[in-house]
Amino acid sequence: MHPFDALRDRLAHFVEARDWAQFHTPKNMAACVSVEAAELLELFMWTREGPGPHPPGAGPPDRAKVEAEVGDVLLCLLNFCAAADIDLLAAAQAKLTATEAKYPVDKARGVALKSTALVDE
Repeated sequence: MHPFDALRDRLAHFVEARDWAQFHTPKNMAACVSVEAAELLELFMWTREGPGPHPPGAGPPDRAKVEAEVGDVLLCLLNFCAAADIDLLAAAQAKLTATEAKYPVDKARGVALKSTALVDE
């Protein structure tokens, strides 16, 4: 079994054992994804990038906290996909294919422009 499938199955068992599926509507799980993503972002609030020294509180966030929030985001997203009957990997593959077409390498390489701003040369 692929590690991704094993994680998804372990999470489903975790939710089932606690009878939490009743709370896992797409709306609730979408909110959960947003909240957890905001908690990840909060760890970077007021930080400065680049080498230090940094003023107190402006250095990089604690890596263990970042990893914990990343885990929360992924688990909430997996629960959202279960509630909404979405194949996460298929959705991600489809989105990447569409994004590759929207941002062709010859126009998008090294620029941070929105696709509508990319011009033919």
